[in-house]
Amino acid sequence: MSNVQIFVEGVADQKFFQDLIHEWYGLKLSKGKFAEKNTRVEAGDIFDMGGQDSFADPIRMNLLSPIIQTLRIEEIPMLVIFDADEYIVKQPDIDMFCQEQGFSYFLLPFNGTHSDADKNDGDLETLLQEVICPDNQIIFDCWQTYEQCLATKKALNTASGAFTLPARKTKIYAYLEALLGETKTQKKLIKEEHRDYRNKKHWNLDPAHPALKPLKEFLDPFFS
Repeated sequence: MSNVQIFVEGVADQKFFQDLIHEWYGLKLSKGKFAEKNTRVEAGDIFDMGGQDSFADPIRMNLLSPIIQTLRIEEIPMLVIFDADEYIVKQPDIDMFCQEQGFSYFLLPFNGTHSDADKNDGDLETLLQEVICPDNQIIFDCWQTYEQCLATKKALNTASGAFTLPARKTKIYAYLEALLGETKTQKKLIKEEHRDYRNKKHWNLDPAHPALKPLKEFLDPFFS
């Protein structure tokens, strides 16, 4: 175990922060999760909660309670890193919850610090779009053309008459699929739990990157 316990929403966040902390601080953190249909906990430095709602699930919280109590006794910092989604709506509730539980929290992508209020809403994929390798921007340019094309076409088989635009997760999958080869080994690296965020041909994790600055400032006191 490290001297910090991190709680994240899912496997995608778990792998991202495992790679990010390794890249920035040289630490290889373990991964934990709920196991066997919520009958036990597999402890790990970065814990996959399986979604924000898990903190309101009495079964899951009963399993975590002894671990949280031990962390408090040993004065090990507990960090919650979740998607902001609708930041303005969720931030007050998360703020109150974390104060009551003794957690420090960060809401992806920018923890409400972006000068453009609309950009404070989002998730991990919102941040990932900002930190792709600049050499690969053409992939997202093509994707934008694809989305614009869908938006201008009429769908005959939907109630609204419009096509549903792909989610941000799909965009990240498509980005990696365009970069990786066709072998099974390479295609495996597209999946959230197997991605290599330290691959500089795909991602720019430079701590000086403007999009990563709020996250770096949040993590530094716990790892530097």
